[in-house]
Amino acid sequence: MAITAGSAAQAEPIRGAGSTLAAPIIAKWAKAYKNARADGGDFFTLDWTVDYEPVGSLAGLMRLKQPELDFAATDVPVPPADLARNGQKQFPIVMGGIAVVTNLDGLPEGGLRLSGPVLADIYLGVIKTWSDPAIQALNPGIALPDLAISVFHRQDGSGSTHVFTEFLSSGSEAWKTRFGADTLIAWPLGTGAEGTQALIRAVAATKGAIAYAEYGQALRAGLPVAAVANRSGNFVRPGPEGVQAAAASVAWEETSDFFASLTDRGGEAAYPISTAVFAVVQVSGRSEHRYRRVHDLFRLAFAEPGASDAAALGYVPLPKALVDQVERYWAGQPPLAN
Repeated sequence: MAITAGSAAQAEPIRGAGSTLAAPIIAKWAKAYKNARADGGDFFTLDWTVDYEPVGSLAGLMRLKQPELDFAATDVPVPPADLARNGQKQFPIVMGGIAVVTNLDGLPEGGLRLSGPVLADIYLGVIKTWSDPAIQALNPGIALPDLAISVFHRQDGSGSTHVFTEFLSSGSEAWKTRFGADTLIAWPLGTGAEGTQALIRAVAATKGAIAYAEYGQALRAGLPVAAVANRSGNFVRPGPEGVQAAAASVAWEETSDFFASLTDRGGEAAYPISTAVFAVVQVSGRSEHRYRRVHDLFRLAFAEPGASDAAALGYVPLPKALVDQVERYWAGQPPLAN
């Protein structure tokens, strides 16, 4: 059921901020939402528009404390205790993979193969060149150049950074002990970039570069993406099938406020640097109209053509069973048992 617009005097855009990973699809959904609510006509109210700022997951969550913001998008789920303390609710909106991108010539069609321990050693500065035996061992038959590795990373508070460093921590005790997983990291080396697009541009401009970025944006930039070893030892690329396999391993109905990580999941086909993007909505201190219209936006996003739009941009739409669970969550009902 659609949310009706308020009076012209009360009309305000739906305001969100956060994940740069999700920015392209939220922009697409925002345009579709305005068109759907206008129903093909020329008239529209601000209630039917979306103002989203891609400032990074951490900054988005911090801005949610401001009274004008309606939702934050984050690649890192907020613990249920924090949600309860802050009067917030949380639900997934889309899923995707964090790709390891490089700027190397002469790679085969299947791309480079990398593992968690090797990636951790690259970001620790232990592995310094692309011809290092540890990389060569994962890529027999590929003539890797004796070229210095130029390491790039996000310098803003990023959910992608949390997902990537969570994966590094799962495969490297040295990384886990020194740095762990977080949205902001005191990187031991490398060059920082503000936002996903700046990171992608830096890699594209630097021979020998390596970084991590949302798969769809990396794909549209034409950067090579690596296949990454999962927990089963299989090398998986960050496409929809690998992300779907990771998501399928989560018992969503057993979670509280959908609090779950898709990183380093079990399963032969699971891509190990997968994530879900979550919308965190302020409920306490806000009118029901304000948070219900956020539900209205994502209700349309989950349906067609919103789901197809997500897939076309390289994301993985929520499966129907998970959409049904989200809608029950909105209504304050318990999830259905499988």
